[in-house]
Amino acid sequence: MSHAVTTDTEDTTATTGPKARPLRADAARNRCKLVEVAHVVFEEDGPDASLEIIAKRAGVGIGTLYRHFPTRQSLQEAVFLGSAQELRRQAEELVDAADRMAALVTWLRLQIDFGSLGHNLGAAVLNAKHDEGSEIYLACAQGREAGERLLTRAKEAGAVRADVVLSDVLRLLHGMVMTAGAREDGSRQRMDRMFDLIVAGLRP
Repeated sequence: MSHAVTTDTEDTTATTGPKARPLRADAARNRCKLVEVAHVVFEEDGPDASLEIIAKRAGVGIGTLYRHFPTRQSLQEAVFLGSAQELRRQAEELVDAADRMAALVTWLRLQIDFGSLGHNLGAAVLNAKHDEGSEIYLACAQGREAGERLLTRAKEAGAVRADVVLSDVLRLLHGMVMTAGAREDGSRQRMDRMFDLIVAGLRP
């Protein structure tokens, strides 16, 4: 998944919710850049990554970072929300792909990067997926709906077993990310091998 994630929410508003106010163009660019850079830095250094480093790489002062994101968790949630929305968008694009199995496999592979990001952001952010009133919950729910359509199309094409349940597959992928050690040497190779086993298990 690309690190350069932008959303309408990130580009135009200072806060979330019904009273969110529009940002000036320069402030919107700063906010978007902070989210983009934070995505990379949190993946590199984990949830306790330096906010000063994030601000410096984004080309802004630490005060600008705190104006947009008063707490570390608010920045982490913005990163996670942007990635969830991007994953949903890509799933919706894949729904019309001619090769239905390839489309499903592509989306499932994107789930590895999404799961690794969540692991790197810490438990507090992951818990937002289960808060029914949050934007993260809504984006993840919409992403799963699009994933269900990809799975259904692959089943209809005879490429996936009829008894496969998407929630089971996502749990397997989540467990794979947790056990592989997202930032350890050789973790990508281990995840690729396990991913191939999961995909093989989907086939009739």
